[in-house]
Amino acid sequence: MLVGIGPGPEGLELRTFECRKCDHSFTNAVAKDPMNTASGGWITGELKPPT
Repeated sequence: MLVGIGPGPEGLELRTFECRKCDHSFTNAVAKDPMNTASGGWITGELKPPT
């Protein structure tokens, strides 16, 4: 379950998730605007669709 969203490095935000059953939690950095390809970094990399 998502329990919090906070500021992260430029272009990213930190999302904290927690398990209701075992109380384990972890934080993950994700792009603020996933539709903005510059935020993703890897999207603008060498990986291209098949031609």
